[in-house]
Amino acid sequence: MTSSTLRPITIASAQPSNVGEALRELAAAGQRLVVALWAAAGSRASTMLQQPALTAYEEAEQLRTFALGYIDSDPHFANDLFAAADRHEISARR
Repeated sequence: MTSSTLRPITIASAQPSNVGEALRELAAAGQRLVVALWAAAGSRASTMLQQPALTAYEEAEQLRTFALGYIDSDPHFANDLFAAADRHEISARR
């Protein structure tokens, strides 16, 4: 029969002395997380706004370039991608 011994885990950083202090630290960390996420979302949105929208032709060309990477390993998939690029480009002309 085997036995296991549980040992307490010690953390090297400063530990809060009571539950109230731990909750305050958790709230502060949560607030910093929200601020960081808000800032990241704002910078991403401004970056997306700065990039001009691609035309249907440019999007189709990107997909065709992607499809070329699969032409040797999976030609059926590559052909499906080429067809999708054609359909996308044709539908934008209408």
